[in-house]
Amino acid sequence: MRASTRRVLTLGVVAATALAWSGCDAKKQTEYVAGVSTQVAVPRDLKAIRLDVSVGGVQLFCRAYRVYDGKVQLPRSLGEFPAQGTPGPDPITVTVSGFTEDFSETSSSDVFDNCTLIAPKVGGTQLDMKTPQGTRIIRRSRQPYVADSVLFLPMPLKYSCFDTKCPDEAMTCKAGLCLDAKVDETKLPRFSEDLISGLGGGCFHASQCFAAGVPAVLVDPNDCTYALPSSASAPPLAMGVPPNPVMSPGDGINVEVTYDGGYNREILDKEADEGFTIPDPTKPQRFRLAPGLCNLVKGTDGAGHDTAHRITAIRATGLCQAKSPYQPLCADDQLAAMGTPGGVSSNPTTPNGCSAQQLTPAQSALMVLADATNNSKPFYASANDKEAVTISLSDPAFRKTDIGLTYFPGPTNSCSGFENAVPFANAFVAKDQIFASFEAKAASDGAALNATLEDVGLGEAIADAAMKLQAAYPNANRRALLVIGNRGFDDASTACGHKAIAAAAGAKALGVDTYVVMLARDTEVPGSTVDAPLPVVVPGADAVAVAGSPATAPSPLGAYDARLTGNKGRAQDAFRQIVEDLATCAYDVVAPAVALAADDVLSYSDPVAIPPAQATTYTIPPAAAGTCTKAGDTGNGWGVDATTPSRIRICGAKCDEYKSALKKASAWSLQYKEPSLAVPVFSHKKTCAPTP
Repeated sequence: MRASTRRVLTLGVVAATALAWSGCDAKKQTEYVAGVSTQVAVPRDLKAIRLDVSVGGVQLFCRAYRVYDGKVQLPRSLGEFPAQGTPGPDPITVTVSGFTEDFSETSSSDVFDNCTLIAPKVGGTQLDMKTPQGTRIIRRSRQPYVADSVLFLPMPLKYSCFDTKCPDEAMTCKAGLCLDAKVDETKLPRFSEDLISGLGGGCFHASQCFAAGVPAVLVDPNDCTYALPSSASAPPLAMGVPPNPVMSPGDGINVEVTYDGGYNREILDKEADEGFTIPDPTKPQRFRLAPGLCNLVKGTDGAGHDTAHRITAIRATGLCQAKSPYQPLCADDQLAAMGTPGGVSSNPTTPNGCSAQQLTPAQSALMVLADATNNSKPFYASANDKEAVTISLSDPAFRKTDIGLTYFPGPTNSCSGFENAVPFANAFVAKDQIFASFEAKAASDGAALNATLEDVGLGEAIADAAMKLQAAYPNANRRALLVIGNRGFDDASTACGHKAIAAAAGAKALGVDTYVVMLARDTEVPGSTVDAPLPVVVPGADAVAVAGSPATAPSPLGAYDARLTGNKGRAQDAFRQIVEDLATCAYDVVAPAVALAADDVLSYSDPVAIPPAQATTYTIPPAAAGTCTKAGDTGNGWGVDATTPSRIRICGAKCDEYKSALKKASAWSLQYKEPSLAVPVFSHKKTCAPTP
């Protein structure tokens, strides 16, 4: 056997290794040319790669190469393996491993020095190695020998597979999932230099195609089906919603995903395992993400475990036809994708092991108090009103919020005996139970209520729920009540011991905030059987909301007015405010792996931003010492909570900016009656953070 290797400086991200077999008198060449590509930041996320080639399990080639040395460098090697006659049927396995450790000729890492003995392993140490080897990704391909052909074998190192461990050497990672490494050789194209260089006429012009990139519209959150907004493939808007002005011209479809709060971006191929497909040919601008990518959108895999990374924004464009797995980015776009315009990195000295860590929202708890009388039956019978509640409870910001449901008055129209109709559970579980309970109320007559009896036990219900919240969630970041009803807010009656306004103030003293949403209008107008011509706020509603308000009273009313003949949109405003107050700007950091250094930077993606006019990535620096230690502090950044050292807070304008992104994401989704898009927050080492 003889082997020759050489390095070349490429204009893009593609490297190749060609494996050639020839008999003594062979006239036709037989090769696989493997193109190694990436769209991650170089050298931040990729400093070196190792190439292994084996036939029938016997290693025939192994070598490590630097990815960056002042300019982007990727290997292109040629190994010729003469065969006696025709090569055998054993599979050819090509493995490319990516490292965040720097490679040099004097490297002391066994994974480089003794690569014939040490196999790379993602996230672990090998044999007697004293330090982790820094392997972040492994891409493997297995295919049979094909005589008299020179075929192109794409080997992309995608961020979706960073930090994914595949223990079986017959498998490889695709979109965060471990799949069979076997490649259907009949689908591989014949090799051409254009497939590697990005200089041919068939390359993908990313900068041009995504000049009209816009946020994708969610069609089905279960299987991650999306569409280009304002296209014939987009889902219908909710009734009464004005047309979506956002659009992308053209009849094609391409997709770009953003990872980990702006840490990396990647243009997807039209491909089933790690890109997207078109599920319905009659809707050519509607697409479905690969199952593994769908997991990354949700943040959990099929077993309910957190994924190593998250997709935090999805943008689409109609300007160009869908990118193929065999279509490289054009040379300049390849360099731009790696953050190396002109082939030179703007951050060449990043430390080893850069990564993004998703933060977990602090625990919060919410009790929904709902009027169970005939008076509020219109709410339970209104699909729009019920959806406003349950869609809001589906907000990803409620990831760490527990929710329960109690009806008032008590089971016998009394001021006591309250029982949780829906016991406290995570919002994502409780929302379905709450919706089912509302459906049952709509089908029943409810409890009879004397038309002159204004006291429905609301004060007692507030006091009872506040004590339950305090007892069940003593260490929660926030605790709150959401009152849904249209009477019993004032203190006119003394039938019950607790008056509603005083009860809300008492709950506030216990650390439990109260929100009020009127979802039905008071029709008891003296001498009339119809509604009054102008909206009339139910007496006491504002006062209860003000007494229990977490800060200042909502504007323009203390209570959110969403009566059937009033401003229906205010209901969603109320739930959006609750999401913001309960589930944002506070995060628990309890595991050593996510402990923040004093100079770490946080980031998040705006999933509905339209670049370049709008920023897609926001960063949050540390706040000045002592200016962000409790809720309401004005320090413009993040800080450690003064009473709970495992909790961090985002304060001042940076918190307001984040809440604005949440509002935009919610409004974007609600126009299609879909749950809000997730806006998770990530932490980074200072020198590894994404560019805002």
